[in-house]
Amino acid sequence: MLSRPFVVIILGLVQGVTEFLPISSSGHLILAQRLLGVSFPGVTFEVVVHFGSLLAIILVFWREILQVLRAFSRGVAILIKGKSPSFAGEQLAAWRFAWLIILGCIPTSIMGVFLDPIFEHLFSSVNVVGIMLVLTGTILWSIEQKRGMGGKGIRQMGPLDALFIGFAQGCAIMPGLSRSGTTIAGALYRGLDRNTAMRYSFLLALPTIAGASLFKLREIVMAVAGAELTLMDYGLGLVVAAATGVVAIKILFRILKEGRLYLFGYYCWAVGFLVLGINLFCP
Repeated sequence: MLSRPFVVIILGLVQGVTEFLPISSSGHLILAQRLLGVSFPGVTFEVVVHFGSLLAIILVFWREILQVLRAFSRGVAILIKGKSPSFAGEQLAAWRFAWLIILGCIPTSIMGVFLDPIFEHLFSSVNVVGIMLVLTGTILWSIEQKRGMGGKGIRQMGPLDALFIGFAQGCAIMPGLSRSGTTIAGALYRGLDRNTAMRYSFLLALPTIAGASLFKLREIVMAVAGAELTLMDYGLGLVVAAATGVVAIKILFRILKEGRLYLFGYYCWAVGFLVLGINLFCP
């Protein structure tokens, strides 16, 4: 029988790596629990380790986050005074970035509120994970076949781009469908350059993960109070997910820059078909 801290560390590692590498953290958490012979009911533990991923994003992008927050707060203060913000250079880019993130959150939030009750029961379905991993692999492979993409930066990115990427992120509610994979693929499909696609994908994840954590806060408190897992268990999973997440982000940056995102497509196909095959012949 595996000790609970060991299980928590393994699941934290799985979350930290798979949240940022486009291979679906939710799907791999479900598979890891099945392989380890454990089960944490609901999505409470997943939300907590996702918060660890949020910390990883902050650690990597903290300078850009501060820049966006400063530009946004200054711009809003000017608007409140009845004036029109007149930014230039990096401040203008940060001001635009802030509003594009807000726009991207709209479809994600709507889909999260209305679809979460429908999809939450799918988190116990290994077949769904297998199918969605195959779909993730197909998305990653197909987007890399579109050559000549990638001319748009933040200054060229428009509202429709943000809404499309936000919709892609909302679809990743499905377990096995990678959030980072769908948002980066969506950004590349809309013609964003690879660096902008990566930055927008991860900064868009900040309010999304924070919102999901707040939305599930009551469940988290009840789970801790009910001794399903101890507060130390949750904290350990969070720290491990954050530390490994930082490493995973840097790895993805390099792979995306080299145009090798399709490699994760092959991985997702292999795991997805393997899961479906095992579940079919050894249910």
